Amino acid sequence: MTATEKISVTIGRDELAHAKRLASHLGLSLSGFISDAVRERIREQARREAADEVRATFSSEDRATPAEARALLELWGAAPAAAERKSKTKSRSQRSGKAR
Repeated sequence: MTATEKISVTIGRDELAHAKRLASHLGLSLSGFISDAVRERIREQARREAADEVRATFSSEDRATPAEARALLELWGAAPAAAERKSKTKSRSQRSGKAR
């Protein structure tokens, strides 16, 4: 078992109420919910640092321009949303018996 330490934190009332509801919905204690959130934040920071290390291996000429970076982010961000919309549209048309 991982060693733990009891701490005191200050959080806004609205955020605390929301966190309690979400923790309950997920079947977690508030402590478990907050611990998971902290672990995820730490993992995200580690991913960012790893990405920065990889980017540092590229010369400035090999890096994407700001316009290219925006286009890639749009492409990567739009693909899942477009696929989901297509899936929902297909599901609705199958349920209603209509072809689109």
